[in-house]
Amino acid sequence: MLFTRSSAKLTEKESSDSAVLSFDLFSNLTYMSAVSTGDVPRDVILQHAITQNYRTTIYFKQVYQLTKRLGFQYGRSFQLVSQRAKAETIKGLLLRFAASISTGVRENEFLSQEARVERDQYSNMYQRSVETLQKWGDAYAAILVSVALSVVVVMISTMLYDLGNYFVYMITATMLIMSFVGAFVIYKSAPYEIMSFKSYKGPVERSRAVFLLLLFVPAGALIAIIMWATAGLGMALLVLGFSLIPAGIYAHIDHNKVTRIDDEFDKFLRSLGNVAESLGTTLTAAMERVDRRSLRTLEPYVMRLQSRLRSRITPKVCWDRFVDETGSELVNRSTQMFVDGTSMGGSPAQVSNVASDFVLTVSLLRARRHVTALPFAYLTIPLHGAMSALLVFVLEIMKTFNDRLLEASSALTAQAALNIPDLPAFHPKDMGQTEALTLGAVVVLTITNTLAPKFATGGHNLKLAFYGSIMCILSGVNLILIPSVAGSLLN
Repeated sequence: MLFTRSSAKLTEKESSDSAVLSFDLFSNLTYMSAVSTGDVPRDVILQHAITQNYRTTIYFKQVYQLTKRLGFQYGRSFQLVSQRAKAETIKGLLLRFAASISTGVRENEFLSQEARVERDQYSNMYQRSVETLQKWGDAYAAILVSVALSVVVVMISTMLYDLGNYFVYMITATMLIMSFVGAFVIYKSAPYEIMSFKSYKGPVERSRAVFLLLLFVPAGALIAIIMWATAGLGMALLVLGFSLIPAGIYAHIDHNKVTRIDDEFDKFLRSLGNVAESLGTTLTAAMERVDRRSLRTLEPYVMRLQSRLRSRITPKVCWDRFVDETGSELVNRSTQMFVDGTSMGGSPAQVSNVASDFVLTVSLLRARRHVTALPFAYLTIPLHGAMSALLVFVLEIMKTFNDRLLEASSALTAQAALNIPDLPAFHPKDMGQTEALTLGAVVVLTITNTLAPKFATGGHNLKLAFYGSIMCILSGVNLILIPSVAGSLLN
């Protein structure tokens, strides 16, 4: 039996979506290309490749196990593993690797070429996703307006004619489905990538965001439930929004800092590699000569890394701590490429070019995504405020109109002797169902408008606190202020 049952399941699971695998495959091939620059044996390349935390690592791990434990040749091992892969990109790569081994192509040449090809494929896929995101962002705004207007039409229709509970429930279910489908489409159309590095010792801002989230949000949620029962949904959303603000602010700061670090890191790697190559010295000594004036956000992290290396702490511990402090997954992956490549005897300049090109490619693609995603995220905020205000304002108009109908109905009842016929429409209604529909629509819009900007812009899940605080506060303010404003205007 060539594969264990667990490894076969992992292979099928990890090969189910080529779009999800693309970033990891690009990272894995670039890492192997950086390690192979030192002309190390194939065994060493695979030994280091299978230690990386990528989804594609399982394939190379199976190849290595087949060769070392069962005695297969590498070419045959790659062919066998390719039969288990369902993603066409993985299957093709493994078969090409087997063919290169049989024809005697050097590993560094093959891996360098495959890394460039995968970079082009990943860039093309990323750009297509950005274009799709832009189109679906416009569609999401149309869906948002359509959902709000549909609720308004149903609210007015209930005053004209008794539509029945079934119709109102159907419209409510449609509203829920359309809203969440819109957010889900944004999630699926946005490019897949990992921006934040997950570790127990993350950046200061991220740690504070987590601490403030655990400190304020449970208490805020409890108070919000109490306020909902006593003071209404508006106060509940307002309290919940304010409880999310501290964590949201630090999450936003952390996201912006990680983005700036990623933009600067390719310059640092290229400078460090060139200095080490020209002086013929170690990375620790070369870091003393690197000009850090162009590194605005990254400079304090580099200074701490330099101080630790100067103190003769184990280099791996120093670089791992450096990655933890930055909190960037891009820094983590490129650092592994650079450090492992140079430690395996690779030219510092050549390895740094490989790693810095990887960082630059991803950074430029993210910059293109931000051009599309940030305007969409900022547009969602005023659009949510306008739509929620419209729903609440129409509800107040209907309440006032229903009160007038009740007064008119009472007057007609008092003058029943005049034989005045009943109106064919505009009968007084119980506004409880209409009010519940409106408040449900506001809550649904608050949730979906929190999810959609985060899906579009990417980043750590803590960013949900940032957008959630804004949407909750806008909804709460509208539910509190609009009734009084509408009452003063209508009376």
